[in-house]
Amino acid sequence: MAENFCNSLNNYKSLAIGIVLDSSVQQYTRHMADEKVYLIPEKKSAYSMLESINNMYSDLNFIALIDRNMTTYMFKGKSAMPSVFPQTYALDMQRCKTVSDSTIKMSFNNAYFQGDTYTLNIYFPIYDTYKIFCELGLLCMNFTDPTLTRILHYNKNSSMDMAIIDAEGMFVSTNTEELIGTQVDYMDQIEGGAGTFTKNGKMYLFQKIDGWKFYVVSSVPMLELFRSSIRMAVIMAVILLMVLIICTRTISMIIRKTYSPLNKVVQKMDDVAIGSLKTRISVENMGEDFTKLAIGFNSMMEEIQVLMEEVKLEQHQMEQIRFNALQSQIQPHFLYNTLECIHWQAVADGNQEISRLVKALAKYYRICLSKGHDVIPLSMELEHVRNYLIIQNMRYDNIIGSVFDVEKNVMNTMIPKLTLQPLVENSIYHGIKVKEEKTGTLFVTAKREGSDVLITVSDTGMGMTQEKIDEMNLQVEEHDDSFGYGVRNVNKRIELLYGAQYGLHFLKNKVRGGLTVEIRLPYIEETKEAASEGDGIDV
Repeated sequence: MAENFCNSLNNYKSLAIGIVLDSSVQQYTRHMADEKVYLIPEKKSAYSMLESINNMYSDLNFIALIDRNMTTYMFKGKSAMPSVFPQTYALDMQRCKTVSDSTIKMSFNNAYFQGDTYTLNIYFPIYDTYKIFCELGLLCMNFTDPTLTRILHYNKNSSMDMAIIDAEGMFVSTNTEELIGTQVDYMDQIEGGAGTFTKNGKMYLFQKIDGWKFYVVSSVPMLELFRSSIRMAVIMAVILLMVLIICTRTISMIIRKTYSPLNKVVQKMDDVAIGSLKTRISVENMGEDFTKLAIGFNSMMEEIQVLMEEVKLEQHQMEQIRFNALQSQIQPHFLYNTLECIHWQAVADGNQEISRLVKALAKYYRICLSKGHDVIPLSMELEHVRNYLIIQNMRYDNIIGSVFDVEKNVMNTMIPKLTLQPLVENSIYHGIKVKEEKTGTLFVTAKREGSDVLITVSDTGMGMTQEKIDEMNLQVEEHDDSFGYGVRNVNKRIELLYGAQYGLHFLKNKVRGGLTVEIRLPYIEETKEAASEGDGIDV
């Protein structure tokens, strides 16, 4: 259909070009507006040519030459000239669109023949062949185009729709007559010269008319395409479903009758799978073979329950041994340095500094002991750190500053004993002391985050590269023995007590330049027993 319509359009265009280039048409249209035109022989010659063309083309309804002022025209048709012709072509020209690279314009409507008679109207300007851009008049031709007429009268009972649209998405001809002249809603889907697309439950096929601004489009509902396949699929599905129901019921009846005892065993095994280890199978009415199976199952469950209790006890003991072993590795290795400090301070000067040092050391070891408790309040752990800093500052001539920023609502949260001291020690020895100035500040913060507590220890020391920090986090996570045992044991103790989601994490301090370690713990309030452990001997 696209090819036929393209051939028709090309023929119309060739015919129009041949007419406007004819010498008699050229001569006649130059003088159409002149009243003396009736005296010139070109009028007769031009009329004869129009008459010949009208007789030559059976689909041609009429042909007309119109002067450039749109006032005078020459008309030749197969029937008498319509009385509305002068008004009709002027209005129709305004609605026409250019449909090719040339100046030819077309429209398809019933403007000239009212009612159901739709015709193709072609308008082609007549230019003077001797003067550039000099328009002499207009050629008007009216055809009963077979392709457009065929689409217009396409079987309206069919589920398929046919249409010809222009490049701007307007219906030129379609089997739904009232849509002619309206816009389509799928123009954005049309790309290229030909193709298919789906929209609103329909499949569309389109083909561009080569060299013209027209598309031939056909559409059909997707359901219509697959109607026969769907019907067959439904029938097959119903048959298959009936067969499956019959087979299922037959097999189910056989299994239920033959393997009823086995179903009882399977049900009990399902109970065990969801954690009910006290499940047992009654051996009544089980048959000889299944009775043996039930007795074996019951014996197995008895043995499993005994083994589970043993494993739980062994696991608890193993975890306790590991915890105690890890905690015992945290040794106060600076004891001798502190005692040496006390000795030389006593020799040099017998003032209050010695008393302060001794008090700090006593408090330090009092918290270390904590009446045997492994977990203490955060307030006691912070006091432990402060005493440690007093001792270290007396030893290193006050090179360590400290800032504590702790929210009051976390002071009573419980924390494993000796968690912060190894981290503070690392900051001093590996961060502050190795600086060129060998002075710095420690920052200890603690705040509540939902059901957790986040504690940070940061310094203004030398810091580390991001690669080294990533390596440290990996070593802590994998419990690498090559990493410092103090920090590693702190992280391991936290994991053993609270789970793998809690522990240490190192990161670069972009503000202060040093290293920051985050300690994440669950928020657990201090109990009365833990609160009473702060009572002890004060030096």
